[in-house]
Amino acid sequence: MMRASWWCCCLAAVLCAALPAAAGHSPGDAGRVVLQLKWKHQFQFAGYYVAKEKGFYTDAGFAVEIREAQEGVDPVDSVLKGEADFGIGASELALMRGQGRPVVALAVILQHSPLVLIARGGGVKSVHDLDGKRIMLLPQETELYAYLEREKLPRSRITEVPHTFAVDDLVKGRVEALSGYSTDEPFVLKKLGVPYSLFSPRSAGIDFYGDTLFTSQQLARDNPQRAAAFRDASLRGWQYAMDHPEEVADLILARYSKRHRREHLLFEAEEMRRLMQPHLISIGHINPGRWRSIADVYVESGMLPAKYDLGGFVFEDRSTPDYTRFYRALVAVLLVAVLAALIAWRQAVFNRRLRREVARRTEVEAELREVNGRLEQQLGEIQELQSQLREQALRDKLTGLYNRRYFDEALDRALALARRQRYPLSLVLIDIDRFKDLNDSYGHQAGDAVLQSLAAHLLDNRRAGDLVCRWGGEEFVVVMPHTPLAGAMQRAGYWRESFARQAFLFGGNTVRVTLSAGVATSPGAGDTDDELLRAADLALYRAKSSGRNRIEAAEDKEGGRDETQVND
Repeated sequence: MMRASWWCCCLAAVLCAALPAAAGHSPGDAGRVVLQLKWKHQFQFAGYYVAKEKGFYTDAGFAVEIREAQEGVDPVDSVLKGEADFGIGASELALMRGQGRPVVALAVILQHSPLVLIARGGGVKSVHDLDGKRIMLLPQETELYAYLEREKLPRSRITEVPHTFAVDDLVKGRVEALSGYSTDEPFVLKKLGVPYSLFSPRSAGIDFYGDTLFTSQQLARDNPQRAAAFRDASLRGWQYAMDHPEEVADLILARYSKRHRREHLLFEAEEMRRLMQPHLISIGHINPGRWRSIADVYVESGMLPAKYDLGGFVFEDRSTPDYTRFYRALVAVLLVAVLAALIAWRQAVFNRRLRREVARRTEVEAELREVNGRLEQQLGEIQELQSQLREQALRDKLTGLYNRRYFDEALDRALALARRQRYPLSLVLIDIDRFKDLNDSYGHQAGDAVLQSLAAHLLDNRRAGDLVCRWGGEEFVVVMPHTPLAGAMQRAGYWRESFARQAFLFGGNTVRVTLSAGVATSPGAGDTDDELLRAADLALYRAKSSGRNRIEAAEDKEGGRDETQVND
């Protein structure tokens, strides 16, 4: 027992020494900072407005000035010259870092870039129809230049026109196409009733990041606590903004800008949600490997040398000292102390019990048999409960369909079997059109009823061997082994047409609901689960962008697309 006391004294001394060292750093002295935006006030920067107005920046010790973009002001130049502490940039940040400019990425807000080429509908059906045409572009839109290079349409074959940021130039035919954001200009064109086409670099395999919060290498190196605190407060603001888009739209109109109407701001919020994918990826997540892939595209386009350096580009939070080795040593000390006390206690107990062991042996054996019987019964109950819990974990509670977790594993197995046995496998990604409007008009119970009805409809009309899962929200996915693209398109078209004929009665109103879907087939559109899902998602995006209530086929990996489509 004296040894156990000695160990306790040692442990107390170690803990006392550790407490001062573990004290954290407070960013309370961070003071006033400037955030330079890349464009005018709108929902694109909602998270920063929320962080300021809700006091998240104040809680972190900042007094923040948010500067709207001005003509001739580049956020990167502002940050590197010390005119601003933080800025908002796009994937050209990787190009600038590869060229030696000391910028550091803190957080990625949009996992997919909203930057697109917008052409007026009619004569322009593919990006190659822009050969020799007038296009409004900005010099920093390097993503689009890389896209045109990959599509064999270099700058020498187009007529670049200075950007006026006026959609009216496209409507009145002054240019054949202009660069814009899928979150912004399409809303204006839809309101004007002007047909248009969107050409995204993602269709050519160029999947860049969108808006990124960045700072200078000097600030990130000299005061990492300040950089981390500003990033974390900003991400709190973004999470709130995406959870309360209508409240934040009212905030923007009241405090920042009336340039866009409330309806426009909410359109922007919904499209940003699709590009952020907050239900799949944490807001702000950065993948260093993806930045290297972005830089490789710039190398392919001749904008970067083959031997570029992105070292230090992605921020590493070192604001908290690394106590890993200390904690490991502390755990070892604790384990030794506990072991010593346990040995001393066990020895004393053993000495007392040894004298009674012979007399109690028969009684103990009987008790053990009883205990073993109870344990076997409990083990059986536990195994049955585990089986039930595993099944519940793989099922969507509302629809009873298999969930995303089960789908990811099943798709991987199905693709592997299809490759071995060399048969086609199709993937259908289905989305309920205007589901948010349905919820807003008739309530979430109505939305739940539609989700359950669609789940039952898909189950009742599937083939043996097809797998139906709820992908998430209002999206469903069907895996169809032994099914070529034409067969999958025909089947998806039947689901769309038959479901559209169903009538729902909500609040005394008869409501009909339509579907949009994207279909991708392996081989062709992709050989891996990621490729196939990405192809189906892009096809679904085209279906939604083309007016909804449509079925679109995915492009194959060679850049072509089966022109088969099913729509009203």
